[in-house]
This record gives sequence, C-alpha cells and structure tokens, in this order.
Amino acid sequence: MKTTLQQVKIVEYHEGLAKGIAKMWNESRENWGGDSTVTTEQDVKDKEESSTNLHLFLAMVGDEVAGYCGLSEYREDAGALYIPLLNVHPKYQGLKIGKQLVLKAIEKTVELQWPRLDLFTWPGNTKAVPLYKKCGFFWEDRDDTVHLMNFIPMVLQLDLLKPFFEKHDWYQTSQRLIEVKPDALKVNEHTYYEYKWEADEEFVRIQFERTGRGIRLIETQDYLVQMNVPEFKLLENEDHYVNYHVENRSKEPIEVSIKGVSSSIAEHVFEDTFQVENKWIRDYTAKVSMPQSDPGPWKTHPTIGAEIKINNQALSLKMGVYPKQAGKVNVRSVKKNWRPHSKGIVYLDLESQVGEDTTWTVKLPENKVISWEEHEVNEKIGANGRVSIPIPVELLKNGFLSEEIVVEVKWENGHLSTFTTTLKFAFPGFGAKFGGETDEHWFGYNGPHYVEIEKRNHMVKIGSTAFTRDPISFFTPKLGKPYSEEFSKKEASSIEFIELPEALVVKTSLISEAFPSVLLNSYFKIYGEGLVEVKHEVVNTGDQEKKNLSLIQPVFTSLEGLSVPQNEGVLKCNESLVPFVEYIDDKAISERWMFLEASIGDTIGLSWPENAIARKDDWRMGLEYDMDLIPAHEELCLGPIQVGINTSKHWSKWREFIVGDETEREELPLYTFGKANGDVVSTIGAMDYSFNSMMTPYIQGTLTVGHEGGTLVKEVLKDDALTQVTVEVEHNSPGVKWISGDFSSNSQTARVDSLQFVKGKSDVKIEQHDDIWSVDNGVVSFKASSDYYPGIYSLSMNGREALDHQYPTPGPRAWWNPWGGGIAYSFRNISAYSMLKEKTTIESVTKVDHNGHRWSGLCLTTEFKQHEKMKGVILHQYALTLPEVPVLTVYAEIHQHSGQTIEKELLDLDAFFKLGETLQTSYITLPSEGIFHKYYGGAEEFVLRDTPLVVLGSDEREEMITFVHPANRKLSEAYINQDALLVASTKEWSSPTGKIIKVDPSILFYGELKDTQSIKTLQNIKFN
Repeated sequence: MKTTLQQVKIVEYHEGLAKGIAKMWNESRENWGGDSTVTTEQDVKDKEESSTNLHLFLAMVGDEVAGYCGLSEYREDAGALYIPLLNVHPKYQGLKIGKQLVLKAIEKTVELQWPRLDLFTWPGNTKAVPLYKKCGFFWEDRDDTVHLMNFIPMVLQLDLLKPFFEKHDWYQTSQRLIEVKPDALKVNEHTYYEYKWEADEEFVRIQFERTGRGIRLIETQDYLVQMNVPEFKLLENEDHYVNYHVENRSKEPIEVSIKGVSSSIAEHVFEDTFQVENKWIRDYTAKVSMPQSDPGPWKTHPTIGAEIKINNQALSLKMGVYPKQAGKVNVRSVKKNWRPHSKGIVYLDLESQVGEDTTWTVKLPENKVISWEEHEVNEKIGANGRVSIPIPVELLKNGFLSEEIVVEVKWENGHLSTFTTTLKFAFPGFGAKFGGETDEHWFGYNGPHYVEIEKRNHMVKIGSTAFTRDPISFFTPKLGKPYSEEFSKKEASSIEFIELPEALVVKTSLISEAFPSVLLNSYFKIYGEGLVEVKHEVVNTGDQEKKNLSLIQPVFTSLEGLSVPQNEGVLKCNESLVPFVEYIDDKAISERWMFLEASIGDTIGLSWPENAIARKDDWRMGLEYDMDLIPAHEELCLGPIQVGINTSKHWSKWREFIVGDETEREELPLYTFGKANGDVVSTIGAMDYSFNSMMTPYIQGTLTVGHEGGTLVKEVLKDDALTQVTVEVEHNSPGVKWISGDFSSNSQTARVDSLQFVKGKSDVKIEQHDDIWSVDNGVVSFKASSDYYPGIYSLSMNGREALDHQYPTPGPRAWWNPWGGGIAYSFRNISAYSMLKEKTTIESVTKVDHNGHRWSGLCLTTEFKQHEKMKGVILHQYALTLPEVPVLTVYAEIHQHSGQTIEKELLDLDAFFKLGETLQTSYITLPSEGIFHKYYGGAEEFVLRDTPLVVLGSDEREEMITFVHPANRKLSEAYINQDALLVASTKEWSSPTGKIIKVDPSILFYGELKDTQSIKTLQNIKFN
C-alpha cells in the first residue's frame, strides 16, 4: 500500500522509539555521503540521554521512524533556537515529511516564545534549500559556513500582525521568490531579508536586518513603519543620523509614540509622541563607542533602534551596526622562529576606515619585547585603503607584545583626529613562558607549545608552533544533565596567567545560568616539554548542595594514525583511511588513553583520569565526569586530562607514561585477513580464514581467496550486519604457505594475504652426538655445540648452509675475537672471552606458543659464575621449529639472581649469514624509501638502518630467508664488511633480583614476505 501524507504522525521522542531511530539512521546513509556508521539502539539511548535537545520530533509511519528533527538552544548566538539535525528516511522522501518536521520546530519555537530558529547545512545540499526557504529560512551570505536564519517565530508573535495571521496561513500565503543561493538585499553595506504575504486585499511586508537580527521595516495595506541607518560601519564618537519613517494609509489618524533605545556602546536618546495622518519622517542622532572586540559574524551585532507604539501596539525596530575607528593597526610577521637578539621584519598593517585620503602618524613605543629600528611611521593612505609597512626590528626577549598607541589621522581638509589602539603579537621561543590576548583569543605559551582560547565560545586549541598537523581542539565544555550549550555563547568572566617554575597555567572562569550558583574554572597547565594538563574545577557558590551534575569535555582532532586500546589489544589505524569517531567502538576502549601519529611524524597523545569515561559526543569524542554531590560553598576538582604534543614517538611510550605499565599489548589493524586471533600456525586439513573489520560499520563486498589451485568466493551484504566474512581453506601439504586473494566492494578493493606455517605430521628429530646437538624437522636442520660457542652455529635446508661460522674452533674475525658466528644472544657488557669462560649446557625442549602450538628444539643455558657484575644471572637461549616447516624462531629468557638490581642492560642478538659459497655472492635486502635496496657482503663496509625485517639470499641459490625482528626491540641493524654479513637486534632490560625477563622471538623462515601486515602477526608470537 502506498504511504500517504495523512499516514505520517509527528511525535516526541521516548526511549521506546530508540530501536526505530537506530534503524532509520542505518538505512539513511545515502543522505550523508554514504556514511557507513552503524547505530545501535543503545547508541541512540546514550546519545539522547546526554543530548542538548530541548525537544526531539520524530515522524512516524505506522511503527516505523521515518524522520528526525532535533530542537535545541543555538550554541553560537543568543536569542535563537536551533535544529542541530534533520533527516528523512530515503524510503519516505517525497511525502513532505521534512516540511512537517521543520514546521513543527517553528511551532514549538513560537510556543516557547523564542524570536528566531537557525540551522546549518552544507553547500551541496541544494535539494533541501528550497524546503528551508519555503519554511521561512534565509541563507546568510558568508564564506565560512552555510548558516540559515528563520524569523517567522518573531513575526508570529507580533501583536501588530496577529490579526493577519489569525486569518491567513503564513506558509500558504507567502510570496517569497525561492532561489538556491544566499539571500541578500544589500543597501549601504546593510543586508536585509524580506518576507511578504498576500491574501485577498491584505498584505504584509517585513524586513529584517541581518547583523542586528531585528525588524527595520513593516508594511501593510494600512501603514508603513521603517528605520534607516545610513551606514553599517559608524565612526566612534561622531554624531550619526538615524531616520524613522511612519506612513499612514488608513482613513483614520494613527497614534504613534517612539523612544530611542541605547546600549553599552550606542547612545540614542530621544522620545516623541505624535499623530500621523499621512507621513511622518524624522532624524535622530546616535553616537557609538568601540566595543571590547570587533563584532563577529557568529553573533548578533550591537544595535541602534527604537521602541514604537502604533495605536498602543508595541513594535521594536533595530539595526545592527559595526562601530569603527578611523582605522586599524596590526602587527604581523611571517617569520616563524624568533630568538632573543635576532633581527627580522615585522609588518605594520594600516587600514583606513574613512572615505577620503588621510595621512597617518604612528609612534612606536619602547617596550621589553622588540626594539624598532624606526620609532615613527608617517604614511599617506587612500580612501578606505590599506598599506603594509615592513619595519626592521630586533627581538629583545621572547614574549607577548601588548603596547597601547595613539594614532594621529589628518584629513586633506586639515581636520585632525586621533584614535587609540593596542599593538598585539606573540613572539614564542624556547624557554619563554607568557600569556597574552588579542581581540579574539587568549594565548598561553611555554616554549613553542601553546594553548589558544577563543573568547566568544571558549573553544580551545592545544598545539605547537613547530607542529605541522592541526592542533587538537577542546570544544566548549558542557554542564548537565541534560547538557547545556550555554558556555558556547559566553566569554569567560575572568582570565588569569599564572607562571610556575615548571609550567605556565592559564585559568578561565565561566558562570553558569542553566545551573544557578555553579562556577566552572578551567586550568590549562603548559609544560615546556609539550605536556599540557587540563583540569576543571566545579564550584558550588550557593547555599544549597548540588547533586547529580555531569560535565563533558568534547575533544576533536583528525584520527589519522590513531592507536586506541580496544579490549586486550591496541587498535592501530594502519590504513590510508582516516576513520571517523563514529567508526570506533567507544565501549571497547579498555584504557584511558589515545595516540595519534601523522604521516609527517607529528604525534598527539591524549589521556583522561580514572574517574572520567571516554565516549562519543556526536562526531567528536567526549570525556565525561559524573559528580554525585558538591556541598554548598565547596568545589570539586576534575582531571587532569593530559595532552602530549610530540612527547612520545610511539603509542607504547605514551601508554607507559600514562598507565605506568610496560606490559606489551598486541596491535590490532583496522582490517585483517587470517585465522582467528592472528594465528600463523596451521595443520593439514580444513581451516577457517576470515576477513575482519575492527570498526563498527558493517562490511559489504566479495571475498575471493585462491589456494593450492582452488578459488573460494563469498559475498556479504550490509543487511547481513557483519564485520567479518569467513571461508574454509583446505591445506594439503606442510610448509610456508600464502593464502591470498582480494576483498572488493563498490567503494574499496583490498589485497589480502595470510602467511601460514602449516605443520606436517612427522616429529621433529633432536639428537646429540658428543658435543653437537642437532635438530631436524624434515625440511631444515640446525645445530649447536656447548664446546664451541653458546649459540646456533648451523642452519641448513637441503644440505645448504645459511649461517657463517668457523666450527669447531672460535677465533678472530674482523672486529671480533673470539668469533663464533651463527646465531647467538650475548650481553653487551660481557666480552666474547668472558662469555666462553662460563659453562653452557644444552637440552632438548618443547615450548607452547600463545595459541597452543608446540614448537620443538634446543635450549642453551649459560649460568654466569665468573663475571663480577653478572654473577648469578642465567641466560636461556631457545631455538625452536615446527614439523616440516622451514622456520626457526629464537628467543631468550634472563633469570636475574644476581642479588642486585640491574638497570638498562643490553642484550644483543647477532646472526651471521652466508647463503652462498662466498660472502661476495651473499646479499641482504631491506625495506627502504631510497633507491638502493640490495647490499652484498665481502666488499665495502655498510651499517644499515633499523627495519622490522630483512631478506637474505645469494646469487647462487633460489631460496631466500626472511628475518623478522621483534616489535619491542630497542633497535635493529645490519652490518656488512669484507669479512661478515651480520643481522642484529638489541633489547634493553632492567630488573630487580629474583625476576625473569622474556625477550620476544625473532622469526626466520625460508621464503619472502608478501605483505607488511604479516610482520605484525609474526611479531605477536609469544611463548608461555
């Protein structure tokens, strides 16, 4: 049955509708650019519980939610409500549901006696603009956003016009021309928005002035009332004439009274009463003074106006104005790095705001921050012209320049005037702590690190002048519940800059009206090293206790390079895709930190205290505190939230700083392909392999997998509501296997590879002959000798040796003496001679990895009894393999029984290779962004940089060995000279006595690595 408009009902939200709302959002992705966010019933409940909506209207078709329209207090300006979100289910578009929802919001705005209703959209949303305009919205002509304002609520509340609108429907009788472009009727720099209604012989025309958000003209068939300010920008302290015009078109005289309305910056004092039979026109003077800061586009401007009564019915007329001085003076610099006593250029930007040529004299005052080469500037400026004057200066010290100056302006007719302004500019530098303010912001600096607070809405940016990426933003904090946006329209009542020996603190105070007797103090503590601590202090200034308050601090930054703890691992955004906040499962965040790393290297660490929770706050993250009780005249301190600007280069170091725990956590890529839990070991037979997404959006597409001559295909749809798709793969033979394929959808294509060590069914043979222990898994074999050198000296496949050694007698080689070659762990502070003094024993072992697989091989144990510092320490070296798989894993355990604490000791793993008959035919390749990728032994000396893996080979053989280093190494390197080809890694360790330190495995296998993600799965192998 076809749905009709009559079947649509508008209702208000309750929790019983949360499931239907979630379904609507999940089926409305095409409305929002193909957004893949998955919304659950609980997500809706959580969001609406903490929403700033005063009302939430839903369009219902039967039991299905077909539309959504929020109504809240406008966060950017006073005197308006706001539609933060409007949506119509694609299935029900065309039924005018959007119109019904918007009209319901307008109706409620009138009922609540608010004068205006605003909303935002995006420039490409052209299909919605006609709807908005028909419902009374005007598209404001601005570059920074698409902002629409609706004055219908004010119109419908005017007593003068109620007789018309009680007889006629305002929507049906509107005569407005609808065009998909910004609205603007421009007169003398003022912008007017005009409504017009006609019905029978009656009409209403009304104009609103954009910046003052007020009426400047009303016209009906009976009368015309209007005001006019000849210019939008008015010179301070000058008389300006405001024109008022009343026209009577009725047969009877009308009684009119008018009274000027003054404000803190406008003086407009007059009062008059008169009778109008035909026309009345008069000018009254007004004078303006400069506000503390220039009016901005986000807020209502200062106004000039009057209160008028027509036949005893009240009407307010007002127009926005922009007070101005004769000109503006600003100091600017393009130089980024200023050091004390360095010289450079600053620019004095002069802007005339008068309509004729003038000559300016600017005297530059002495100060403690910069020394001017010239102390007076004389410049002729054309009418409303601008000039930029370069001035050489020397920086005396890093700090904030804030100097008041008097500018003398001379007109061509000889008229002379002056205006006062302040030169403001920050010169940050290492070691300098200072604060300051401009017209729009407060700043706090410590070295290159800063906090920037926007005055109009208390939005905070935390960053560094050395930063390339955007700073992290702290949006306006909100008190609740329900949460209020009141602070987004308020300037802090006070600001303090507190200099401490270790940091600079910026303190702001915000007084709540939504929660009477509550004061919110915010402290931003900036350390020179890049750490910023944010604390909130909620003060109960009243005589009654406050119960069940909440505070949420919204935080936003690009999630490029995100690492966030999820359950037992760390979700690592390793894709080109930059996820939206909505794609992260906030309920799975298991520790109190996040970390972001840009491709250019800049990092941001974020953490929150244990008494706060991190959750989604619309399209941002929110850090939320619950406050059960604040006694009268007491305060509750919350925090700190911590931000690290380039303080850590890796998430593990940030985590260690915040959590105080060095325990390793497995990295979880956004997308994976492989066995469950990242398992890389399989047996012959059928195994499940899955393509997984760690994000909340459901996957859709086709998984195609090829293996051992066969191809498997499986499709998954969005409606299947899955984040993983699984195929069953049959392994017919042992060895190093690659399960490869692709996953493709209409928007993405991925190459998927999974490295697997498929075990055979035979046993690993371990034998001892005299001093030689040998291990043979049917494919590869390796050997160790306790009489030779404490390590694995031989590794071969098909009888071809891969390691370089000189068994049976160690001796000098290049820089080493004695040198044993092979693969061996050794302490950096113990020489090879000392190592050989200690007794080493060998035994066969079987160890179980973290997925329950059994690896067999050797354990070499060296107990230190001779070495003075390391006496009592036992080193276990493990070399393990799997049946019929050409793989070797080596790792170490240190049993610390020295009777003392050992700090920052280094354990080296050295592996000497020679895959060919000579070093000259043996080579090593490394991942590199440069043009050289292969290096041969036996010739020049090279030190090759840290990389997660290397590949070794020989021109004489086809087989190659991939050597994967552990992720938590201190460093790795490769070293080549005429006598050696060495692959090495180092582990730094510290331990009190009585502890065991495990060194993560290094993995060697015959074959090449096809994808870098497999490195992580190999590095995740751990042994119990």
